[in-house]
Amino acid sequence: MDALRTVGADRWVEALPEGLDTMVGEGGERLDVTKVAHIALARLVLGRTPVVVLDESTAEAGSEGAADLERAVLAACAGRTTLFVAHRLTQAMAADRIAVLDAGRVVEQGTHDDLVALGGRYARLWRAWREGS
Repeated sequence: MDALRTVGADRWVEALPEGLDTMVGEGGERLDVTKVAHIALARLVLGRTPVVVLDESTAEAGSEGAADLERAVLAACAGRTTLFVAHRLTQAMAADRIAVLDAGRVVEQGTHDDLVALGGRYARLWRAWREGS
């Protein structure tokens, strides 16, 4: 329950018909993609690995679910070296260091503020996203 609490999943897990003992997945309670990701992140918390690689960890959650999962990801990865592969700029913005790739090559790197000030690819993406939201 502590791991579930860390990633913000404790309330919905407790609300399941049999709480932690509820059978989920095929033949059991169906979970949406955000809840499945919460479970995976809680497992990450339990694993205590020092290095984590997450590839598009919020991609399937939709806009509303993504914000919830972004908070959960940060909580699960606290104190660990984490490499995020992300297209969501809100995830990139939270990183200590960002590497912008083009055709598999690093074309820019730095903090969010550094890259916005640079006025390059990241800054153009950031402005386009801000204007569109």
